[in-house]
Order: sequence, then structure tokens, then C-alpha cells
Amino acid sequence: MSMFKKLKNIFVVEDDTGTASSPKGNAQVDKNAPPESSESPSLKIDKMTASLKGTKASKSKPDSKFVDLLLRAIEENNIEGFDYLEFKQSVQSLSKIESDEAKRYKNAFAMASALGLTKNKLFSSAKHYVSVLDKEEKKFSEAFNSQKDKQVSNREAKSNQLQQSINDKEAKIDQLKAEIEKEKKQLGSVEADIAKALAKVEATKEGFYSAYHMVLQQIKDDLDKITSYV
Repeated sequence: MSMFKKLKNIFVVEDDTGTASSPKGNAQVDKNAPPESSESPSLKIDKMTASLKGTKASKSKPDSKFVDLLLRAIEENNIEGFDYLEFKQSVQSLSKIESDEAKRYKNAFAMASALGLTKNKLFSSAKHYVSVLDKEEKKFSEAFNSQKDKQVSNREAKSNQLQQSINDKEAKIDQLKAEIEKEKKQLGSVEADIAKALAKVEATKEGFYSAYHMVLQQIKDDLDKITSYV
């Protein structure tokens, strides 16, 4: 199985409608787990991504093409050897034989430790993949803003010009009435184009951030669970 397919297996589950969603696990908590530190790994990741635009998790479903884009980026920047990704795969594999989530994480870490994985390496590799996601988000943000300017700003400028022309000509209603009516129709058409263009680019943004937060949240959840269980 290719690395990309493995990533899709551990980060994505296809539901009945074929829509990408996060893998679901049992939410059991180990009562004997050590208390979390004052600043959890997921909080540290939140700080790493705090400067990003649109960091609020979207309510819409992740766009599968953006899920693939993000996972391809992780695949291309995969650290050699046993790290967070292999650990996550081990935890998922253990779900077939172990129903207790805490035990799955503990057992997966015990096996990983035998291969030389430490908590520090586990956390640092997870943060590495968060930084990979952040780079993809920054590239998307730049492309999104460029596309938005291209599709919306020019139309907004045209709309402003038309409105100003309308205001000027309304002062001469008697002699310019016919021309004003013509340009009002133009204005309506341009504003309709703006609304359509905004809806399109915002839908694209929603799809990306839904995918971005889905993958990011899984990493943060895993780090919190590792802190609690391992």
C-alpha cells in the first residue's frame, strides 16, 4: 500500500455518502493517566497556528480534493523512520483487537519505544506535520486572496464607478434620465456577478479550512491523548 493510501486510511474514513470525515474512536478516558501539564500539546499547536487567517473550524464538510492536497503534502514531507504517522497507524490497527482507547495508545507507544521512538520525537514529529499543514494553508491563503482580488475587486471598482456616474447624472434627471436607467441596469448586473463570485470563492475557502481543521484537530487530539495515556 502506498504511503498516501496509508495516510488516507489513518486520517480519513469514507462515510455512506462517500464524504471524507475523521476516523472515529472510543472516547474512554484512563482514570490512572497522569494529569495534563498546564499547557497541553494541542494548546501549543493552537499557538503555532494562531496567526493564520480563517483559523476557525468550519461547519461544512471537508472538501475531498483539499484533504488529498493536505495529505499529499504530509506524504512529501514524511520523516523517515518510526514517528507520529506510524504511531497513529499503530493505534488505529490496535482498534481491531483492543476496544479500550487508553490501552491502544499505551500499547502502541510500548511497541514504538522498542523501535526507538521517544515522547520527544513523537511530539516533535507531530509538530513537524502541523508546520507542513501551516505552509499549505499559507499557500492557499495567498492563492485565495489573489483569486478573490481577480474575481471580485475589479467588479467592485466597476460598481463604484457606475454608482458615481449614476449620482452625477441624477442631478440632471431631465436630460439624462434615459442614460441613468441604462446604467442602473448595468449596476444590478455587476452586483449580481459580485455576489456569485463571492459565493464561489467563499465556498472554496470553506472546503479548504474544513479539510485543514479536520486533519489538524486529529493531530491535536492524538497529542492530548498521548499526554493522558502514555
